[in-house]
Amino acid sequence: MSVGLLEISDYIDPEDLDALEERLHDYTREETGLTLDFVPLSILKRDEDDDRIVAGLYGESFWNWLYIDSLWVDDALCGQGVGRSLIEAAEEEARARDCTGVYLWAQSFTSPDFYAKMGYEVFAELPGFPVGHRRIGFMKRLLQTSEQAGSR
Repeated sequence: MSVGLLEISDYIDPEDLDALEERLHDYTREETGLTLDFVPLSILKRDEDDDRIVAGLYGESFWNWLYIDSLWVDDALCGQGVGRSLIEAAEEEARARDCTGVYLWAQSFTSPDFYAKMGYEVFAELPGFPVGHRRIGFMKRLLQTSEQAGSR
């Protein structure tokens, strides 16, 4: 069986990417009845003097979960509770969006203990990603759904 010509590239045309995502979303909708309605979330802290970003969080909610894609705090602010306030603000917004939980990926070199202290549990680990380190998936349940209540 031949699959025909495969195009391999380090670039994808935005229209091609849109087509792939549309077909994936269609399949998901057909199989689950759910849509992928991503709602972005941005929480930024700016320097009071020059308005530059000194800390921030970016993520998106869908399917009643908030995914935290990026969290960064300037070294000068580390240890002052800024990261904690960003996570707590994101969790508060997730609750307002009726999210049942929050998840994120961290690296073994990016303070994974911080997430454990915030009540996050490890749900996956990828050793050697990158070499000599681990990629760690963290999650935290926020609200109990009827499905979760029935499984106890």
